Amino acid sequence: MNLNKVDLNKLAIFSRVIELGNYQRAAEVLNVTPSALSQSIASLEASMQVRLFDRVGKRLVPTPLALEIHREFHRHHTDLLRALHAIYGQQQSVSGLLRIGAYLEFAKTHLSSVIQKFLAQHPEAQIKMSFDTPSRLHAALAQGQIDLCFSIFPSHELKTIRSAPIYQEELVLIAPKKFLNTTPSFSDVVAAPMVEYYFNHQPIRRWLALHYQKRPKKIPIRAYATTAEMVLALVKEGVGIGVVPFYLTQTLERHPRYHVVRPTNRRLLDYIWLLEKDNSPRSALRQAFCDKLAPFLAGSAQSKSLPLLK
Repeated sequence: MNLNKVDLNKLAIFSRVIELGNYQRAAEVLNVTPSALSQSIASLEASMQVRLFDRVGKRLVPTPLALEIHREFHRHHTDLLRALHAIYGQQQSVSGLLRIGAYLEFAKTHLSSVIQKFLAQHPEAQIKMSFDTPSRLHAALAQGQIDLCFSIFPSHELKTIRSAPIYQEELVLIAPKKFLNTTPSFSDVVAAPMVEYYFNHQPIRRWLALHYQKRPKKIPIRAYATTAEMVLALVKEGVGIGVVPFYLTQTLERHPRYHVVRPTNRRLLDYIWLLEKDNSPRSALRQAFCDKLAPFLAGSAQSKSLPLLK
């Protein structure tokens, strides 16, 4: 293999495909077509004279060599970016107001500690939090009303917004025991009253498709609760069943009235996305805050952390 022929940009694209799990999601994040992405990977394989992916059914599975290449590339790439940011940061003071949009559960359980450490290190910096629906936060970011946005959705409609997955969590179904046992049938689940988030965000449909490979046309939603904490509260009140992040269920073990439902050993994984304006280079203030995020999320016991898009 002639290493001089290896395109580092294509290696970075390959690494993103590994992180995101499939071509379609990677194409959305990188703002390219799946065919262009496929051609880039094929070209990289040709230049390196190795096979990077095996096709298993409809899934692309990284080869052991691909995983090793990704690990080493990501480690060196991260170290290089960190060194460059450190050099750049020495020339700029970290001060001013950083406006952050988020949804409440993620801010309370994950961002509050990051904010405390960031403000302790940078006494001339300030933080202003905004909480709203994902669509409104995306619009506020596009209009320059906030600087960063943490969302349960990437931005598909706004091409000026860059989306990067930074945190991965498991979603589980929690149900009052009077409605479901721990391994119910598909018909049992779709007959139970349900609590969801929004009209256009119904993770229970993904949960059903994952565990039963079925997609019902209609489900009995009794309430739209907006936040995971409210979904959990309504489930605990016996209103219905609902899907919530796994970390919210840690206090429910051996509870006499409700439990986590796991009909198969499959896991429903979801991302938290960091959104920024694509045409807006990071200021020293914004970069310093993003640098604080990575080690904290990497140390989370209830998640699989993903690297920040620099």
